[in-house]
This record gives sequence, C-alpha cells and structure tokens, in this order.
Amino acid sequence: MFNPLKKACFVSVVVIIFAAGLIFAVEVIQTQESSLWDGVEVDLLSVKVRNNILTVKLKFRKEGEERQKVSAYFESCYIMDETNQKKYFVLKDSDGQYIAGPKEGDHKGGYFEFNVEPSKSKGIWMKFPAPENSPETISLSIPGVFPFEEVEL
Repeated sequence: MFNPLKKACFVSVVVIIFAAGLIFAVEVIQTQESSLWDGVEVDLLSVKVRNNILTVKLKFRKEGEERQKVSAYFESCYIMDETNQKKYFVLKDSDGQYIAGPKEGDHKGGYFEFNVEPSKSKGIWMKFPAPENSPETISLSIPGVFPFEEVEL
C-alpha cells in the first residue's frame, strides 16, 4: 500500500546521505605512483597555508591483492620552491621531533610506517614552514614516491 509519509521520509534520508557524501568527499589534488612499493599510489589531498605554516595531507592507497608495508623518515620529506630555488623541511618541535603524523617512532625525529591493505588507504600529514616570497607553486618530495610537481598554493 502507498504511504506518502514513508515515501517522503525515505526520499529525505536519501537526499541527506547524498549531500553528506558530497560535503565530506575529498578532492584529490594530484596522484603519484610509488617508485619503491608495488601497487601503491599516493594522493595529495590538501596543501594549506595558515599562520606561516604549510600543512600537507596525503593518502597512500594499495591496488592489487597483497598488502604493502610503507615507511620513511620525516627528515627525508621536503617541499621545494623552484621559483626561488629553496628547499623546506618538515618543522620540528622543541624536543627535536618532526611535526607530522602518524608517527611510529622517535628515531631521527620520527618516521611513518604502516601496512596498506588492498583496496584500502592510510593517511599522513606534515607541517612545513610556509615558503618565503609566496611562490605560486611548490613541489613535494616523499621518499618512495615520484615527486608531486607544480602544486598550487
């Protein structure tokens, strides 16, 4: 039997779920393949400058049938202002630890290490000093990943 109230509630719920999906969907800025880990691609999710600090968010994804372990020291990650020919490394706190995460250990200021399961993803973030002279673009270098180039700020 046709119930207009049930139909209206159902349509409302579907619209709300669809709208929430659009709001929380993350647009990928750029994707690069791994030069080291089989079947791993890395999505650059955001690059934002606030209070002279540049925050980068990345997501590691795995294609294929087997999980892949990925790891790198944050000390080896950097952004490059190619216009002004200047390299910027991840910021450190007062204890000499990199301001980035998730962090697995404190050796050499910290590193990330995790397994990426097939058809799943894991994210990391890092904070850098904002480049001087406000360049229009930067490049981002992460060990084991081809460089993200001409990333707009």
